Amino acid sequence: MSGGMYLAAAGAMVQQMRLEVLANNIANINTNGYKGEQTIFRVAEETAGPVEAQATGEIQPLTPYAPPFETRIDFSQGALRQTGNPLDVAINGKGFFAVQTPDGVQYTRQGSFSLNEDSVLVTPDGFPVLGEGGEITIEEGKVEIDLQGGIYVDGDEVGRLQITYFEDPNTLQKVGNGRFLQTDETIVGEPPEDTTLSQGYLETANVNPIKAMTEMIETSRAFEAYQKVIQTADEATSTSINTVGKTG
Repeated sequence: MSGGMYLAAAGAMVQQMRLEVLANNIANINTNGYKGEQTIFRVAEETAGPVEAQATGEIQPLTPYAPPFETRIDFSQGALRQTGNPLDVAINGKGFFAVQTPDGVQYTRQGSFSLNEDSVLVTPDGFPVLGEGGEITIEEGKVEIDLQGGIYVDGDEVGRLQITYFEDPNTLQKVGNGRFLQTDETIVGEPPEDTTLSQGYLETANVNPIKAMTEMIETSRAFEAYQKVIQTADEATSTSINTVGKTG
């Protein structure tokens, strides 16, 4: 196989992976608190011959002919949507809600909470939402949540939401259902500054649907172009093999 075909195959592989990332972003446009992913390439300083750039961190080259490639989470804030549900809460600014799961404490921006049969505040998949003193129990009454996360029932404070901020959110890893896990046990989150909460609102996905669709079309066309290069190179190789040894 020629070097040109190797290059085209590596390019097609990268475009396919980017297409999968974009498709996942588009599929989650209506998911509350969803954080889109971005594809990142590292270009080699010397481009003659196969790419030999050495990746740092998690970026690893797919093949010697492709640039190092990875995906990173876009932690920018999504728009807020009013719901009127007193147990819906949106974060304005940095930080995450803390959630107690069987695998330890995890973090989320999805604030669509409810009460379980024990009147404990939980996420849509039933995990307790943590307050500054642990799980939060809310009895019947008028529920109000202030800008700082204080929870009041009929005017009496019953808890305060724990909001956790990480200076480098890239240490967080997606674990599903809008939750993140801190992968570095040495990093301890802190309460964020200048962050407020909005009761009766939910944060929408931070994916721009028009931009995502445009990038998806461009990526699909790039993938098809690489496929044509591979096909042309294959046909040229086949022709050369069939004509070798023939006399004029």
